[in-house]
Amino acid sequence: MTCNGGLRVTMIALLALGVGVVATGMGWAQQAPPPMPAPAASSASADDRPGAQALATAAAVVGSVFYAPFKAVVICPGMALASGVSLAVTGGGKAAAESLLRVGCTGTYFVTPDMVRGQEEFQGSGSR
Repeated sequence: MTCNGGLRVTMIALLALGVGVVATGMGWAQQAPPPMPAPAASSASADDRPGAQALATAAAVVGSVFYAPFKAVVICPGMALASGVSLAVTGGGKAAAESLLRVGCTGTYFVTPDMVRGQEEFQGSGSR
């Protein structure tokens, strides 16, 4: 039996996709890089640069436009569903259910310019 060209191309594409997924998965399991050293103090702070506040504000708006709906429509309801399932499976065990709900529905919903500049901590899902 001969293999036609379309099937061969499809198999090669699937193989390449599989290798890419496996390589990416191995990267997730690696240890986090060491933290960067704090920059040396200089006479001009980051806020003294022209347009720094405007850029941070623009980045915060763009980040909030994407993150807030995702958190409100996907993350929080998904974790609420997982919390309900956990409550049902454990026969009323509230500890895990409350933890899942807290992890998914608390924290930052809107990105602020101070978060963009690194002056305020971003409290994403799962943050404590």
